[in-house]
Amino acid sequence: MSEESGFKVFVTNQSNYDRIIRAGIAVVLILAYLAIPSSVNSSIGFVGLGVAGVLLFNAASGNCYIYRALGINTCPLPEAQE
Repeated sequence: MSEESGFKVFVTNQSNYDRIIRAGIAVVLILAYLAIPSSVNSSIGFVGLGVAGVLLFNAASGNCYIYRALGINTCPLPEAQE
């Protein structure tokens, strides 16, 4: 089986701009978790940390499974090779 015919787990489908935005939102969520007193509602904080973890994974890997399911690709197209 060739590399092209199989199902790839990690396919880069995010542009660098998209990845930077996701990492920035994740950092804001983590800082909000640390800044908000724990007496407010800890379950909201844990949900925020979970979302931040997913966003950091997406930013680091360049792969978003929601984009993949919807057929969205924000990566720039590769140069045509002649």
